[in-house]
Amino acid sequence: MHVYPTELVNLITQRWQGASAEDATNGEQAVDNLPETAAMERLISTCYQVSMMREEDRPVTLRLILAEPTLFPPDQGPPKGFLRVLFSAPRPFNEYELRRLSPAVDFERSLIGIMPHPDKGFEIWGLINSGIRWLQEERGGNKKTNQLPETFVVHVTGPGMLTICRGLKIIVTLNGGRLLDSTANAFQSKWMNKLFAEERESLLTMHEEFRASVLYPVARIQDEFIERLQFQLLKRVISVTRMSRHGGTFIIFPGAAPPELTSSDNPHIQLKYRFLQDEAISRQRNLMIRTIRLATTALGDINDPDRTITWRDYVELRHESAVYDLEEALYEQAQFIASLAAVDGAVVTTSRGAVGFGGMIVGSLDKLTEVAIAHDVEGKILTLAKIEGYGSRHRSVYHLCNAIHQVMAIVVSQDGNVQLAKWRNGIVTCWDLTTQMFIGDN
Repeated sequence: MHVYPTELVNLITQRWQGASAEDATNGEQAVDNLPETAAMERLISTCYQVSMMREEDRPVTLRLILAEPTLFPPDQGPPKGFLRVLFSAPRPFNEYELRRLSPAVDFERSLIGIMPHPDKGFEIWGLINSGIRWLQEERGGNKKTNQLPETFVVHVTGPGMLTICRGLKIIVTLNGGRLLDSTANAFQSKWMNKLFAEERESLLTMHEEFRASVLYPVARIQDEFIERLQFQLLKRVISVTRMSRHGGTFIIFPGAAPPELTSSDNPHIQLKYRFLQDEAISRQRNLMIRTIRLATTALGDINDPDRTITWRDYVELRHESAVYDLEEALYEQAQFIASLAAVDGAVVTTSRGAVGFGGMIVGSLDKLTEVAIAHDVEGKILTLAKIEGYGSRHRSVYHLCNAIHQVMAIVVSQDGNVQLAKWRNGIVTCWDLTTQMFIGDN
């Protein structure tokens, strides 16, 4: 069923109120700053119309925020604040004005500020330069994120594609007239946590051995710290591939590469370009080890030798130059892996590094007719879909997951859509990750 402004507004109102109630339960002040229903319908309809336009033969993409300019102090700016600039006279709020402004408002770095008008509905008061740290939940990063006011924000990301947010938190996403459920974030699932648990346990053991071998104080870490580090790298790979607009397929083995994968006559994946598994391929794991040791050494306390640090503690280490070097090294590692997807075929990786690329999925492709589409984090709420409606890249991945149950696959389409596939509970199950990587703690 397609969703249009009236239905979308009802859903936004319902979820917004739920988010306010959740904040109140958590001891935070509830925010209730939604425009009234008719005004919100006009606002969303205008954004939908501009999403279908082009400016200088380019699709229109932009972010806008419904907020008074007084929420943004005039003496601040990125990377730690927001630079708001006021027009000398407000501009009209309509799809044509938004289209003309869009080239000057880089989606990743700026927003258009609007506010209510008693007669005109809304008007544009100026621009806000936000910087790009807000994207770290999708692309990875350890810098502290600027928090937008928890007001009504709209992302226009492509034809018929709108994401409605409360500050940085996604409320609902509309894609081609259909809703993407932003609550089904597989990166927050228990099953994915367990998938990479063996590698995390190995890193934790290595860290405890390191702590016992040195004479200076080194803090402890928990499983959560390494999990965040693992997923940061994976998110970066996905994000870089999305931005490249060439698409790609990533076949991920959660542990070490199975022995048969290194064979030239593998019955499931034929790798055109296979890497020699030497020290260079271990760099990914070594960067994680170095990051763990840097954080725990910098935050070690001689008066509290068993101090346990969190990911948030690591984020606060912004003043350490070595942190920036490791941050750049991890980003370059993600860039390298993502670039391999530009060649036809799949990139095959493990928790410890890349195995090869140009992988062709082979074998019988007639044993699977449908997959399950997950509507929740753990894949318990499902609908069945015939695979004949998907492209060859997706279908081959589904067949591989059906044949090798431990593998996890991520398919990035040329249009930026992202889908994760994994054998779960007796069926190949798929999660839409197109927008969900924005969600989470900063």
